[in-house]
Amino acid sequence: MVEVQAHGAQDVTDMAGVVSDPIATDITCNAQWVLPAIQEILDANPMLTFTSGDVYAACESEAATLWTTEHGFVVTTGETDTFTGERTMLIWLAWAYKRGMNLVARHQDFFVALAREQGYINIETRSAVPELREYFLEQGWKIDTIVYTREV
Repeated sequence: MVEVQAHGAQDVTDMAGVVSDPIATDITCNAQWVLPAIQEILDANPMLTFTSGDVYAACESEAATLWTTEHGFVVTTGETDTFTGERTMLIWLAWAYKRGMNLVARHQDFFVALAREQGYINIETRSAVPELREYFLEQGWKIDTIVYTREV
């Protein structure tokens, strides 16, 4: 079940200073702020081939899940290895109102536990932002592969 996420003031934590766990959220009820944010990601990453409408449709069909917090959102989906059948939870998209808040570190345990609970073997994310490399490595992630492309 998904719910409408109520958003408070930007960059506000609860009274204990702890960021709340992400909530599975209905994309339809949050399209007014999520779709422009997805478009912002797409504009900054022209190599991505999907549209904000594709993300919307994936969430609506439950092929992907929108997770929101007071700081932004993540969209997750699953992938199956063709040869082993092992499932990987993919953090497909991530967006924050304000960068540099260590949201990966703050929510990593939540998504790792969710992936385990849902039967995934791995959790994965992808980025074309070279500055994120060291940050992710410091958070316990490893580099699995690097993809290079060239137009022909």
